[in-house]
Amino acid sequence: MLNERNCVSVSELNAIIKATLEEDEGLSSIFLRGEVSNFKVYSSGHAYFSLKDSQSVISAVMWNSYAARLTFLPKDGDEVLVHGRIGVYPARGSYQIIVDHMERYGLGAELLRLQQLKEKLAKEGLFDQRRKRPIATFPRRIGVIAGASSAGLCDILVNIENRWPLVEVFVFPSLVQGKEAPKDLLRAMKEAEAQSLDTLIIGRGGGSSEDLGAFNDEALVRAAAAFPCPVIAAVGHEVDVTLIDLVADLRVSTPTGAAVAATPDQNEVLQALDDLSEHLDSVIDSKIRNLSQTLSLLSKRSYFENPAAIYDKKLEDIAKISKSLDMMIDMKIASAEHGLTNSKGRLAALNPYAVLKRGYAISEDETGKVVQSANQVAVGGIMKTRFNDGIITSRVEKKEASDNGQ
Repeated sequence: MLNERNCVSVSELNAIIKATLEEDEGLSSIFLRGEVSNFKVYSSGHAYFSLKDSQSVISAVMWNSYAARLTFLPKDGDEVLVHGRIGVYPARGSYQIIVDHMERYGLGAELLRLQQLKEKLAKEGLFDQRRKRPIATFPRRIGVIAGASSAGLCDILVNIENRWPLVEVFVFPSLVQGKEAPKDLLRAMKEAEAQSLDTLIIGRGGGSSEDLGAFNDEALVRAAAAFPCPVIAAVGHEVDVTLIDLVADLRVSTPTGAAVAATPDQNEVLQALDDLSEHLDSVIDSKIRNLSQTLSLLSKRSYFENPAAIYDKKLEDIAKISKSLDMMIDMKIASAEHGLTNSKGRLAALNPYAVLKRGYAISEDETGKVVQSANQVAVGGIMKTRFNDGIITSRVEKKEASDNGQ
């Protein structure tokens, strides 16, 4: 009995197959050799065809952006080498190779080697944008590697001289094509390393794929990646991309473009300096006007017209403060005198001798101690009685209790 729970639809199965094949790294970048069959370009610009050998056939498609780059029109029976990836068309449940490059088979081996080297260097990060260095804005020393007496070298030198004559240019002539070119380019690059350059230009000015082969040399590419200053590549036109172009800090399409990228334009710099000078003059003039206005306003103040007025005002202030202090001191003294008078009055009221003036007397024993009770003096004892106008010494002959019983 079949289990419906594990069933998938046809479209789901094709989607699974599509995801499986297209996510396989081994099928995402492959080279394939075969014989062209039924090649046809439709109005959309897409090219559809088959590739076959003696035993098998596979469908192929080239989207219009890639088909437009073909340098020849394939026909039935042509043996070609293509690069692409495996894709799946779910609606029909069929797979095909999606081609992004096609060459006649005679060029295939070299193309394969180049593609493998490109992928190898890319995995090492030599083409990453993060390692690209900025080109010096105002270089003092520029090196140029190019063919001796070539039109490309002439273009570079003339444009550098016209744009930025202050720079010192070092030329390192080299072969730029042929079997000996990679070795000669490496020699020129080593000579350039010894010159403490701000920028190095490697220029050629285009050519066929075969002519530009020297600039795909692995040792040369690695030397450019490790070069101590930024490298500008001006090897070919837009359609010719070499490994030197990819590893360089900046790629331009022509030798003239390299000179422009490597140097500032002296006319633009002079114009910028003129603009800055005018701006600086304007700022200085504005500052002087502002300071002059400020000085004029300050000069009209009273203490500039009559400097003594500053001290006159201070003297008036001091006089006012002095008068205020005198008044405060007088008030303090008067308050203190009033307080003293009150204190003297209170002390006088508390003075025991003050009552003598009113007719009272104070009795003391013979030691001078005030007698407050009859019990303090014995009969026969000596007493002193103090009056307002004198003292009488007497002897006690008799003691009696007071009438109030105290």
